[in-house]
Amino acid sequence: MKNSEKSYLATIDVPEGQRNNPAVLRVILNENYTQIDFGYVAEWIYIRGGWIRIAPHTFIQVQGSEKRYNMTEAKNITIAPEQHHFESKQDWRVFTLFFEPIPIKDCVIDIIEEEDPEPTDFNFYGIRLTDAKGTEILTEN
Repeated sequence: MKNSEKSYLATIDVPEGQRNNPAVLRVILNENYTQIDFGYVAEWIYIRGGWIRIAPHTFIQVQGSEKRYNMTEAKNITIAPEQHHFESKQDWRVFTLFFEPIPIKDCVIDIIEEEDPEPTDFNFYGIRLTDAKGTEILTEN
């Protein structure tokens, strides 16, 4: 039997001008982890939609703090150097990254795949999390 635990669905605000592929779909805060769900659509410029992967050293940083919250798990996306190759330009993928738990409070976070990023790296800056303890949900562990 799985145990249910308290988690909080944060309201997210991704600043204009941020990349939208992948898109940050939701952030779930829990005392044991931080979960970020993404959606990615295969790129039309590639013959078969291209590929995606995530760097194993990806982390979250709460703005105003030097502490890094490391990625602990990735679901439905390969870890570099492996790659997930799309089969067509119509493919898409929803994937989840789990990180060490950030404080369950309103804050602004950066998601960093590479500290010296290329345009194709999955870096996001200034994502505002609000109502961090406002929407309680049940998650299974």
